[in-house]
Amino acid sequence: MTSKFSSPNEISETGRDGRSKEKSRLAKQFISTVGVAFLIVVLQMGQGILLARTLGPVGRGEYATAMFFVQLLLYVGLFGGLEVICRHAAEDKIDASRLRRAALKLGLVTGSVTTVLAILLNSVALPAEKQFLIPLACLCSLSLIGQQVVLIMTGVDRGQGKFGAYNVRRVIAAATFPVLLLITELAIGVSLLRACGLFVVASTLSMLTCLYGLRTPLGGPSEPKVASLLRESRPYAYSTFATDLFERLDLLLILWIAGLRDQGYYAAMVPVVYPLTVIPNTMGLFLFNAGADTTKRLKATDVNRILGSSLAVQAASTIVFMLLIATVIGWLYGEAFLPAIHFAYWLAPVAAIKGILQGLDSYVKGRGKPLAAIRCRVTAMVLMVVVAITLEPSLGAISVAIAALAGQVISFVWLSAIVYADVASIGEPPGSTGSDLP
Repeated sequence: MTSKFSSPNEISETGRDGRSKEKSRLAKQFISTVGVAFLIVVLQMGQGILLARTLGPVGRGEYATAMFFVQLLLYVGLFGGLEVICRHAAEDKIDASRLRRAALKLGLVTGSVTTVLAILLNSVALPAEKQFLIPLACLCSLSLIGQQVVLIMTGVDRGQGKFGAYNVRRVIAAATFPVLLLITELAIGVSLLRACGLFVVASTLSMLTCLYGLRTPLGGPSEPKVASLLRESRPYAYSTFATDLFERLDLLLILWIAGLRDQGYYAAMVPVVYPLTVIPNTMGLFLFNAGADTTKRLKATDVNRILGSSLAVQAASTIVFMLLIATVIGWLYGEAFLPAIHFAYWLAPVAAIKGILQGLDSYVKGRGKPLAAIRCRVTAMVLMVVVAITLEPSLGAISVAIAALAGQVISFVWLSAIVYADVASIGEPPGSTGSDLP
């Protein structure tokens, strides 16, 4: 006969078993999400290879110019809506269908506003020698609505910890454009105009897949209202503006400093170094949720473990990357892109540090402190501009990659200090079980 009362030891053992299962579940989610992230990187690299081989260095530079303001405004134009939706989803106080409808409506609003901004900027802010690309750049701007709806709606799955659905939607969104490119190349060939048009089509198709399973997406009840979400998102909007402008500043500098050929080389190497951002960037998905969870807090030992393991993995990955990259570029991109190798050597450590920064930034945003890193980003941007302007007369376009590395280093030191200060400023909340990060 068993007692209906549990002893303290049994209760403690049950708690440990529960925490162990939770950590095991999170570890499996992390591993599967890293796997999906690498799959997405492979798709992006395949897309980059197709564009490079079909368009050539100059055409790749023209495509990069047409896409520049789309890339610059993609996250900035969310106005912090992604983080707000993630926080509402993590708090789990709103019905998921209502929140998904709210996310859809928010994405349509921010996407429409951002599209107009992109068209205006493309019309007035391209360098004189590249203004013949304004019509194509305006065409590419139409993709922003679909892209932003996808980002904000998948934020619901991410905030709720439903990484299975989140990963499926990410893979579909990442695969649509390269699949369309490949089909078009095999059928009739890819031109610059077709590439831009296909990108718009791909973003629209990706948006439609996010509506699967959602009844009356526009007509059904939604919560919170768009106006309320936009008010909540202001601090995140400021932070995202500073963060994303910092991350895209090298592309802005290369747009103005380099000719189309060098810009094509630089743009082709950006997806090549993506794999170096995957692991720490994926950790950022979990760090955001950890920061938003009021019952669990990271300790200094957790931060030491995260930073130590991230730095070790990134250093090893970067060394291997730099040993293999010359062979890989010659094999995959062809001889026309061999001059791009010297850009890849500098962009590799940039990407390695960027991945860690994105993870740390996710935690700070999850803690509800999106403004904490703004001075850090602004300082880093000033440094980047100074370094690029100083080195450009002697080093040419490579000065932009060197400037990007300088900006990443100062941001890493500063943002790490912010995270440690935040961890030190908080104690264990009542009922806290500590971090369950994998």
